[in-house]
Amino acid sequence: MVGKEGVMIGLECHVQLNTDSKLFCGCPTKAGDPNTACCPICLGHPGSKPVLNAKALDYTMKVALAFNCEINQQFFFSRKTYFYPDMSKNFQITQYEIPVGLKGYIVLSSGKKIGITRVHLEEDPAALVHTSGMGSSNFSLVDYNRSGIPLVEIVTDPDFESPGEAREFLEQLTTILAYLKVFSPTTGTLKADCNVSVYGNNRVEVKNVTGKKAVEKALSFEIARQKNMLLNEKEIVMETRAFDETTFTTKASRSKETEADYGYIFEPDLTAFRISREEIEGMKKALPELHSAKSKRFVEEFGLDEYTSNVLANNFSLGNIFEEVANCKQKRA
Repeated sequence: MVGKEGVMIGLECHVQLNTDSKLFCGCPTKAGDPNTACCPICLGHPGSKPVLNAKALDYTMKVALAFNCEINQQFFFSRKTYFYPDMSKNFQITQYEIPVGLKGYIVLSSGKKIGITRVHLEEDPAALVHTSGMGSSNFSLVDYNRSGIPLVEIVTDPDFESPGEAREFLEQLTTILAYLKVFSPTTGTLKADCNVSVYGNNRVEVKNVTGKKAVEKALSFEIARQKNMLLNEKEIVMETRAFDETTFTTKASRSKETEADYGYIFEPDLTAFRISREEIEGMKKALPELHSAKSKRFVEEFGLDEYTSNVLANNFSLGNIFEEVANCKQKRA
């Protein structure tokens, strides 16, 4: 959706799931020294066979249901092929053709509905550690402890018309994750790839932006940069850019790949997965009361105004404290 200012924004949010072991092997998700929590499976050695982490799948289904997605009763994993040091096997196991969830939505405070294109499960690549070497040389190190950690990716439709709307979405996302208890804000990571275009021109992706404020600033700068290029009659090229959190600017990183460049194929070492309608309905009923429903209940049950109830419900811990105190007062009365 192109907004009044000619802006179209979509987000791809990558959330580290709070599991004890990795997505396809028994290696722990928490480790101390570099390269001490990896095995032939997460390193992709020949002959190694991945096995899906059931808890990671359950968590992904909860996220998809919380975003009102349709759950696919049958889905499978694919290989996303690329050659980079952070993926020793030269492909990432992810979902492309049929993800866990499709066609969801979330409603902003303005009443605007933001579409959710898909919610899928994938493994995290390794971590690249960039450092300075002896003299003037630079080099990078690779820590494979992160390789294979489960991620849920939430992809939105390009429905945001401003950086502020994108920030509010991320605020709602972190609130939902807190209610579902599938993400640890102290040990986990939450990053967003920001796709933005102005006046129908080429789309630019700002990769791996961490934090709600950073996303808002990255989008604000990128919108201004693209509009300035058009004013100076320069072409906006389709590319991937990085966000500098010190200068609040973006810089060119590489040309933007298309889906065809990744050469997706069915992951042959994992079978297709089937979930019954009964399992889906059971998980839907087991979902906790989320912030939007809790806010409405606070208004009806405790007589709060809408603003106050939203503030309380949007903070998981604060909402729980308030409800405990309010219930105690009601019992004493």
